[in-house]
Amino acid sequence: MIFQERRLDKIDYLLVFSVFVVGLCGILTLYSQEANIENGLGRWYKQLFYFIIGLACMFLVARINYQLIGSYALPIYIFIIVLLIVTWLFGYLPSNRGAQSWLRIGFGGFSVNVQPSEFAKLSTIILLGQYLVLKEREIKNITVLLIPFTIVLIPMLLIIIQPDLGTALSFLPILFSMLFLGGADIFHIGSLIVFGGFSLIIPMYIEFMKLTLVDDLTNFLQREEKTELLSLVNKYGSKIWAILEQRKIGSSKETATIAPEKLRMLGEAVEQFVEEETNIFFRMLSSDSFMITVGSILVIFSLIMIILAVARGNHNFRKIYIPIGVIGISIFSALMVTKFIPFSENQVIRLTAFLNPEEFKRGAGYQLRASKPAIGSGRFFGKGLLNGEMTEGRIPHVPESGTDFIFTSWAEQTGFMGSVFLLFFLFLIPLRGLQISFESKDRYGSLLAAGIVALIFFHIFINIGIVMGLLPVTGLPLSFMSYGGSHMIMSMIAVGILISIKMRKHAN
Repeated sequence: MIFQERRLDKIDYLLVFSVFVVGLCGILTLYSQEANIENGLGRWYKQLFYFIIGLACMFLVARINYQLIGSYALPIYIFIIVLLIVTWLFGYLPSNRGAQSWLRIGFGGFSVNVQPSEFAKLSTIILLGQYLVLKEREIKNITVLLIPFTIVLIPMLLIIIQPDLGTALSFLPILFSMLFLGGADIFHIGSLIVFGGFSLIIPMYIEFMKLTLVDDLTNFLQREEKTELLSLVNKYGSKIWAILEQRKIGSSKETATIAPEKLRMLGEAVEQFVEEETNIFFRMLSSDSFMITVGSILVIFSLIMIILAVARGNHNFRKIYIPIGVIGISIFSALMVTKFIPFSENQVIRLTAFLNPEEFKRGAGYQLRASKPAIGSGRFFGKGLLNGEMTEGRIPHVPESGTDFIFTSWAEQTGFMGSVFLLFFLFLIPLRGLQISFESKDRYGSLLAAGIVALIFFHIFINIGIVMGLLPVTGLPLSFMSYGGSHMIMSMIAVGILISIKMRKHAN
């Protein structure tokens, strides 16, 4: 029976109230941004509509047994994957920037925009929970972890090619949280985190340095009186590194016009610049021979330790050979990513601008430089509702003040006190979810709730960290508050599942 005829336990009113408060704060913030302009964008009443639909979905899902949802985990997951493929092929971009992440679904004269990548997060959690329950006794075996990674990797890749790197990366904390709570070996989880971290951070650091070194390279060429090479650097900017590495940029006609002798001279000048003007970390990490040598030494040493452990029957060596071997393999992975997966300049800026926003005059660097003063301008009690000078209007001083940077708008208008008020109810939602996970009557309910908690918590934590300039700009919305129907409804459905688990914790 799909719907429950009687209530098994009281719903979590504190959880529902917290969602209600945060949702209304978001609607109020959007209203305040448009109240003083004629013919506004109408975001606030659209968000009110999404909120009402979300509430209906939340209570509807709460009446469905979460175990029944779990029994359809694979069909739900496959359906969402198909939607992601359709989005990749036929999706569209509703503005002139961002990712091709939306599907327009219409019936007659009515159409809605859906972002399947948001629902992919929830479908992945539902399937992961089912798999981890089925493999509970074998979870310590590292080979068992291949399936969870495949479950996560498929939607991640389909989202990356949209391209939406921020949303794709949001799957990883969910995966690691569920594996940890599912009983996976901490060494295996740590190894996978190290592998992923090295594979992303080292290439990103190299690309970040290349972006920031262009001005220094120009100054170096001027000092060395190699003015004939300045025109190339001024023309191509940060792409000059890709040209020297013989990567294809733009049309082939652009690089074909550069004389081979001039390219050779530029290569020699850049090598001299890197040797004399850059720091030792950049020189080491951008050196293929250094990376290959260090990676090989670590992998060989790890293999020797494995042979000794097997020969002596001593499993204590695993605390040595696992981390060393993983670091060695991660270095090779980082080298491969650097060589074969070139990041776009926009992606690099978004993920590294928080380190030094002053280096980047536009994009993510500008957003961070605008966001922090706007938050600080609210002071203790704020400027008052409808008085958000830096976050209101059609083109606010803080870009995306109604979506990813909506907390900035709230903080400007309500100040420190209003921010504390909002953060209290925001973090109360995953805290109540964590309590529900602990109290669940079965393993699946516990893991499902834990995955939802990870989903909501990391969205809140990362978004707040971004607007305060502490974390990379990844484009993640603030759950229950940022403008957008897909994320709002997905989050509400997730809370509905939490309520379903809570209502049935004493059921047989």
